Amino acid sequence: MPKVSVIIPSYNRADMVLDAVRSVQAQTFTDWELIVVDDGSKDNTREVIGEVADQRIRYIYQENKGLPGARNTGIRNARGEWIAFLDSDDAFLPGKLAAQLAVMQARPGLGLLAAGFIETDRELRPLREMRPWENQPTLTLLDWVRGCPICPGAPLVRKSWLEKAGLFDERMPFVEDWDLWLRMAYLGCPMDWLPVPVCYYRIHGGNMVRQAVLMKNGMLTLFDKLYSHEDLPAEVLALRDQAYANAYLNGAARAYAGKDPGEGCTSLSKALRFDPDLLQGRPPRALSSLISFALSPLCGDAPGFLNSMLDALPPEASGWTRRQAFGAFHAVRAFEAARYGHPDTIFRDAAAAVWQDPSWLANRGLIAIALRSLLGLKD
Repeated sequence: MPKVSVIIPSYNRADMVLDAVRSVQAQTFTDWELIVVDDGSKDNTREVIGEVADQRIRYIYQENKGLPGARNTGIRNARGEWIAFLDSDDAFLPGKLAAQLAVMQARPGLGLLAAGFIETDRELRPLREMRPWENQPTLTLLDWVRGCPICPGAPLVRKSWLEKAGLFDERMPFVEDWDLWLRMAYLGCPMDWLPVPVCYYRIHGGNMVRQAVLMKNGMLTLFDKLYSHEDLPAEVLALRDQAYANAYLNGAARAYAGKDPGEGCTSLSKALRFDPDLLQGRPPRALSSLISFALSPLCGDAPGFLNSMLDALPPEASGWTRRQAFGAFHAVRAFEAARYGHPDTIFRDAAAAVWQDPSWLANRGLIAIALRSLLGLKD
């Protein structure tokens, strides 16, 4: 029996799935099986997989059930004690399975070991390295309520915990992975981080995360399910309004990015009503969050995002000015350039932030990274 089962669900991804398959074959750990679940593809996925000569690979065709249904088919056919998921448009780094399995075997109580990932463009060229443990060092139920910090290819999971949680909810075509990790945490699954990147997450026009309303509704359903439980810890219950606010704020960000300002305005208004504290801070916390999304590879047009947002603000955010928003945009971009190791743009963005909004002169962090960049100093 193989120790690890890797599951690749695929639907009309014949142009990308081979990258995913080859990345599994390139693993330094070799005792694996790969289950490719073809979820009713109309392209030549069957032929592409059939040309790969490797007895460790199994191909399963089924009528289209959607992503969670395809993953569940893979789990039910898996023979390994540990499960790794890989979307057909992503890829593993070569040491993914070896590194995570070593930790899981040394700590038999762990049910899920999460890790970082690298966002890439369509050609798998790296864009930025995501180190989510820096902002979310633990993986308790409370942490999962605050957000899903990983992509599907990042964790290694004990199969028995997936079965205990009931597998993926096939009624949820969006955020079904977050929903499962949240249910596992609710049941008490021990989880931890391996603080290294283990996979590539490819950003391209077909990513489901771009679909604003459906993603938002998925998150709302996720929280509806969680908060239907009567035995939640007090600290999780206290986070309820913030959780729903974050779902609406995320929906607003995706709507503005998708050139749907009306939906963005409606979702932002609901977010601010659920959590008025999002209006606090300089800049307001909600504005900072929206700008961070605008700067992510998922958006692709940050200035267009900001203009769309500023032209369709709800009454609760009517005090946000164009200079304030663009000042915050340049400041956040300077901070992210410092974080992700792009020093050439730090000083320019810091100066633009101050020019748009002179109050940034009082931000010691911004001035510090700007001076370090100007003097060529490294951390």
